[in-house]
Amino acid sequence: MVKTQIYSIVNYNEAVQVMEAGADHIGLVPMQNGGVPAHRVPFDVVTKIYAEAKKRGVKSIAIMLNEDVEEMFFILKTLNPDIVHIAGMDYTSDQAFADRLHKECPGMELMQAVLVDGPGAVDRAIKYAKYCDYLLTDTGLAADTGIGASGETHDWNIDLEIVEKVKIPVIIAGGLGPDNVEDCIRKIKPYGVDSLSKTSFKFKDGVIEKDIPKVQEFCRKAQEVSKELGLK
Repeated sequence: MVKTQIYSIVNYNEAVQVMEAGADHIGLVPMQNGGVPAHRVPFDVVTKIYAEAKKRGVKSIAIMLNEDVEEMFFILKTLNPDIVHIAGMDYTSDQAFADRLHKECPGMELMQAVLVDGPGAVDRAIKYAKYCDYLLTDTGLAADTGIGASGETHDWNIDLEIVEKVKIPVIIAGGLGPDNVEDCIRKIKPYGVDSLSKTSFKFKDGVIEKDIPKVQEFCRKAQEVSKELGLK
């Protein structure tokens, strides 16, 4: 079954609704020196959300949008997510980061964002796959949102090539929503699919809020096409 990953949670009640809608992974941006201020979540709220996810068997993800490795490790040791997602513009994980993560945060997994901006993304993905547990392919590069949050799709042929050439799980992001998640899964047959922009309300002040009916539809369609294709 293709996993459904929903970003970017900002409060406990919506986290519960997203999990009840069928999300397998939920991601948020803990308070840090990076990312859109309105999207960053206080530690006490993150702790409550992650505890609820653990009870429900949903994987929790901490999205890192900064370049300060020491701050990242402080956050990770404090909050203990299942997965850390490196998504910022100014820092890319490497073997040294992965080794330190395994040593200082046993059991925590590493997800690296791959900017799909052309064929060169394949080589980057192959390199990252040597030390990461997951790759997330995405569109867009912006100072405040890192790799992602563009709401735009990219060339899925590149994603397909990445999925075929690496031996770790690949999650597809970039403009996915209820309108196109089935097409994406049919073409690529990835480990997972991710949605932010097309399952959210975005307000002028920068605040976002999950559109729960769209989250439900996204998860339902992903599950249905997975069953149809016999994906496990």
